[in-house]
Amino acid sequence: MGNEDCFGLPLTLWLRHGSQGVLIRSVFHTVLVELKVLYEKVTKDLVGVEDRVEAIIQELDLKSDKVRFLGIHGIGGVGKTTLAKVVFNRLLSSFHGCCFLADVGESSRRNGVVHLQKQLLSKLLGSRSVSQILGENDAINMMERGVLRNKKFLIVLDNVDEKKQLRNLAEKGDWFGSGSRIIITIRDQSLLKIEEEATEFSTYEVREMKFDHALKLFSRHAFRSDFPPSHRVSWSETIVHILGMLPLALEVTGSSLNGKSQKIWGDTLKKLQIAPPKEVQDTLMITYEMLDTEQRHVFLDIACFFVNMDKTYPLYMWDDCEYYPHNAIEVLFLMSFVKVKDDNTFWMHDQVRDLGRGIVRREDTEHPYKRSRVWKHEEAIRILKRKEGSSTMKALSLGHHEDKLTRDEFDNYPDLRFFQGDGVFLVGDFNNLLPSLRWLSWQNCPCKSEEFVANFPWTELLVLDLSCSDITDEWVGWSQIKAASKLKALDLSKCKYLTRMPDLSTLESLERLNLEGCHNLIEIDPSIGKLQCLTALNLNGCQSLQELPEVIGCLKALTEIVMPDTPDKFRLPETFGNLKSLLTLDVSHRQISKLPYSIGGLDELRRLSLYQCTKIKELPESVGKLKSLVELDLSWTSIFHLPDSIGNLKQLKVLRMSHISGMTKLPSVIGKVEKLEELDASNCWNLIGEVPEEIGSLSYLRILNLSDTRISGLPNSIGSLKQLKVLRISHMRGITRLPKAIGLAEKLEELDARGCRNLTGEIPEEIGKLSYLRILDLSDTRISGLPTTVSGLSNLQTLNLELCLELEKLPELPRNLTCLRGATNRHGICAGEYHCSSH
Repeated sequence: MGNEDCFGLPLTLWLRHGSQGVLIRSVFHTVLVELKVLYEKVTKDLVGVEDRVEAIIQELDLKSDKVRFLGIHGIGGVGKTTLAKVVFNRLLSSFHGCCFLADVGESSRRNGVVHLQKQLLSKLLGSRSVSQILGENDAINMMERGVLRNKKFLIVLDNVDEKKQLRNLAEKGDWFGSGSRIIITIRDQSLLKIEEEATEFSTYEVREMKFDHALKLFSRHAFRSDFPPSHRVSWSETIVHILGMLPLALEVTGSSLNGKSQKIWGDTLKKLQIAPPKEVQDTLMITYEMLDTEQRHVFLDIACFFVNMDKTYPLYMWDDCEYYPHNAIEVLFLMSFVKVKDDNTFWMHDQVRDLGRGIVRREDTEHPYKRSRVWKHEEAIRILKRKEGSSTMKALSLGHHEDKLTRDEFDNYPDLRFFQGDGVFLVGDFNNLLPSLRWLSWQNCPCKSEEFVANFPWTELLVLDLSCSDITDEWVGWSQIKAASKLKALDLSKCKYLTRMPDLSTLESLERLNLEGCHNLIEIDPSIGKLQCLTALNLNGCQSLQELPEVIGCLKALTEIVMPDTPDKFRLPETFGNLKSLLTLDVSHRQISKLPYSIGGLDELRRLSLYQCTKIKELPESVGKLKSLVELDLSWTSIFHLPDSIGNLKQLKVLRMSHISGMTKLPSVIGKVEKLEELDASNCWNLIGEVPEEIGSLSYLRILNLSDTRISGLPNSIGSLKQLKVLRISHMRGITRLPKAIGLAEKLEELDARGCRNLTGEIPEEIGKLSYLRILDLSDTRISGLPTTVSGLSNLQTLNLELCLELEKLPELPRNLTCLRGATNRHGICAGEYHCSSH
C-alpha cells in the first residue's frame, strides 16, 4: 500500500501520536469526516422505505464477489432517487470507494459527459487522476486499462436517460473490482443492458406506496404530524387516493396545504380531480417527451379510454393505424407508464393517466370538440348535439345514452377511429360518413328500433362490440353486419336472448368471437367452420349449449377455446383433434365424461386442464401423442391410473394430480417424462407403496409434493434429483425414515415432513450436506434428535420441531437460523442444550 495505510491515512499519522487511544480517536474522527462528505442528503420525513431498502440490498447480494449492476426503475416521482440515496448511505462504509452521480441525464446535457466522467473518477481515485482527461474516450480508455479494477466500489448513477451515458460511465463490469456494485435509477428499462459473463444484473421496480404509509407521508407535510386531525381525515384520505400514493405528489401537495384554510383545501381538491400538481406533471412530462408520435398516440388512447381494458381490441385498431402497437406498448412498459396485468388488461398509475388526459385537454382548453379525444359523457353528448364535428377528433366515448343520433350529429368526423355509444339509437343514412371508423363499441344496442341505421361503414370496421344487448336471432342488424369483411373481433357476450349463433360465414377475417354469458345459446351455426382466421372462441357461461358442431374441427387457426360450463353432460366431437393450432384446452369444472381419442392430434397443445372434471375416469392412450404438452392438470378427477403413454410426453414440465382418490400407485413410467419440473400427487389418499426408483431419472424436477398420501417410503434414487428445491411429504403416515441419499439432493431448499408420525429415530447425518436448505419442518414427528451435521446448514432460516415429543437432544444450530419453533419434549421442557449465536 506504499506510504498509506487503511482509510488512506499516511503512515506519519501513526508515528505522530504518543498513545494508542489518541491514535484510535484520530482515525475514528478522520473516518467520520470522510463518510460525512460522502453521505447523500435525504429528507427526514421518510415513510415506508425500510422494506424497500432491505429488498434492494438483498438484490445487490453483497456476498457475491462478482460485479453486480442493479437497475431501480419506476415512473417519475415514485421515489427511486430517495431509495438509492438511503441504500448508498447505508452501504458506503463497506466499500473502498463510493460515488453518487446525481441527475446524470440533466447533468450530461448541461455540462457534458466528460464532466461526469471526471466527477466519477475523481471521487473514486482522487482529483489528480483526472487531469489528463480531455475527451470522453480518454476516460473510457483509462477504465478499459483497469484503473478501477483493484478495488471494490459502490456507484450510483441517478436518473440515467440515454444509453450513451451508461456507455461512458459504466459500460462493462470488468472496469470495476470484484464485489463492486453499480446502482442505476432509470425510467426506461430498455437502457439497462449489460451483457457479460462476469457481471450479474438484476432490476427492482419501485411501486406506489401502501395507503397507510402514503397518508402518513402526506400528514407529515400537511400537518407536521403522522396523522391528520379529525376534521381533515376525510379530505386527506381523498387527496391521497387521488394522488395515487405517489411520494412526490404527496409531498408537494401536503406542503402546499400546510396551515391553509378550509376554502383552500376545497379548491385544491377540486383542482386535483382535474389535473395532478404541476411539479408532478413536469416530472412525468420528461418521460412523455421521449416518446415518438406513434407511441404518444397509443399512450393517450390508453390514458383516455383503455385503463383496465383488455389489450386485444385496441391492438387491432392501432395496428391498422400503423402505430406499431407491440413496440409502443413495450416502450411504455419499460418507461413504467403502462403495464399489462395477468388478465391481459392495461394498468396505469392514476397520475400517469391524469398526465395523458391533461395533455389532451391542453390541445384546446376552451373547445372540447377541437381536441383529439373526448372521454367525458357530458362533453361528448354536448359536442354531438351541437353538431360540432371536427377533423381533429380521433376517439369519442359516451356513457349510457338512449337518445337517437342521426347522420347530422356525425357529420365532419373524417378521422374518428373509435366510437363508444352505450345504448344509443343510430338512425338514418350514414352513407359517406365516418370513413376512418375502426372500432364501434355499441353495448346495449337497441334491438327493436324500426329506424335502424342504413349504409353504416361496416366494411372498414375491425372491432364490433355488441355485448349486453337485447338482440335476438331475428335482429335486423345481422344482414348488415355480414358486410364487415375486415372485422377482426366480434363481441356478443351477455346477449341473453340469443339462442343461435348467426351465420357469420362472410366475416372471412374474423379472429375473435366472444359468446361468453349467452345463457340461452343452444346451437353454434355450422358456418363457424368457414372462419379460417378464427384464433379465439369464448363459450364460457353458455349453459344451454351441450355440444359443439363437427365442423369445429375445420378451425385450423384456433389457438384458444373457452368451453361452456353446462350443468348437464357436455360432449366434444371426434373432429376436435383436428384443431392443429390449439394451445390451451381448459375444461375445468365441466361435466365432461371423456376425451375423444382424437385429442392426440392436437400437435401444438401446451396446456390441458381437467381440474375438477369429476366424471372423467380415464385418459385415452392417445394423450401420449401430445408432443408439445407442457402442463397437465388432472386434480380432482376420478381417474384410476395414468396411461403408459404418459411417458411419451417429452416436453411436459408440470403434472398436477392431487386429490384423486382412485389413484393407488405412481407408475414407473413417470421416470420417462424427462423434462418434468413439478409433480404434485398430494392428497391422493389411496396412493400406497414406495415411490418408484425411476423417479430418479427426472433430472429437471424442482418440486415434488407427496403430502397426505399413504406412500411408505422414498427411493434411494431421490439423491439423483440434482435440481430438486422443494420436497413436501407432510402427513405421509407410512414413511418411517428418510433415506441417506437425501443428502445428495444438493439444491434442496425446503423439506416439509410435518405430521409424519411414524418417522422415528434420528435424521440421517447426510442432511448436513444440504447447503441450500432454508426451511426444515419436522413438527409432529417421533424423531429423537438431529445429527451434529445440521450445524453446517449455513442457509437454514426456519426449523420447526413443534410436537416432537420424542426429542431428546439438539446439536449446535446454524448461525443464520432466524426462526426456531418447538424444541420441547413430551414433558414440555427444552430438549437439551443448544447453541446458536443469533439467539
